[in-house]
Amino acid sequence: MADLLKRAERYVNAEEEMVARKQKTPGSGHQEERREHSRNAPERREKRKERPDLSKEDLRHKLSRREGSSRGGAPIPSYNTFAPLLDTRTRILVVEQDKVPFQWPEKLRTPAENRNVEKYCRYHRDHGHDTEECRQLKN
Repeated sequence: MADLLKRAERYVNAEEEMVARKQKTPGSGHQEERREHSRNAPERREKRKERPDLSKEDLRHKLSRREGSSRGGAPIPSYNTFAPLLDTRTRILVVEQDKVPFQWPEKLRTPAENRNVEKYCRYHRDHGHDTEECRQLKN
């Protein structure tokens, strides 16, 4: 209970401080705050000087590695166990694709000559595996 009271008191203090900052006349203390947070603050200049100079080639290499590592942010987790479904994935996809707006996945990266032409995935809209086997759809 005491912990809850301390938390509430901190919240009230923070609100009062925000109101007091808003009531200050513009320009009185804001110039100093801006200088502290600006890109050209003395501390930032010193940090920039301390950084090792990278050539353009090094920067390109660094950027290309970063781009290739993860294309859309965090990696998509893959699971091994799945909840049993009452219907097939194909039927669920057909019913839900019109109801729920979702983004279709990119085309498969595997070269076309290496894919199984007899199998078609309705989720990827491409050959290579069945809709029921689709790992992305399962996840």
